[in-house]
Formats: sequence, C-alpha cells, structure tokens
Amino acid sequence: MTTTETEKPELERQLREAFPDLTDDDFGYHATDLYVRWSAPVREWLRKNYRWNSNITGFTSQLDGKPWLDIPFAGYWPKHPKH
Repeated sequence: MTTTETEKPELERQLREAFPDLTDDDFGYHATDLYVRWSAPVREWLRKNYRWNSNITGFTSQLDGKPWLDIPFAGYWPKHPKH
C-alpha cells in the first residue's frame, strides 16, 4: 500500500514543503510518533514553527547510526471505523 502526499501527517507535509530535498528515507514512524532525520536547519525550523517543540526528543538510530528527532503524536493516527 502506498501513501499519497495528502495522507501523510500534516507536520511531515510542512517539513517537505520547507525542505524539498527531504525524501521518504528522512522520515519514519513509531505508533503515533513521527521520526525525522536530524539536521540543523530542520531542528531550527521546528523550534520556530512547531507549537509543541519542547516535546521533541532526539535519539541515535540503531539502523543507520545517525541522529533522529522523535516528535510525539505527529505521525499517523489510526482511523476508528466509526469516525
């Protein structure tokens, strides 16, 4: 199943618009969290533009050994069948 741009989480769409060079490899998800590969420009944009910036944490990926940002509740939300 492929995901269209309109199905991507809002914050991911905003980051892709602000940073057109970001690719699918720069994003990941865990439950409802959005993961974004760390870069100084992305981190600064989030500080200035993301209301819940103080909730963002960083981690080093066990897959690629690079720093990533964990943005809680900014990823995919499961759709409830009655909504």
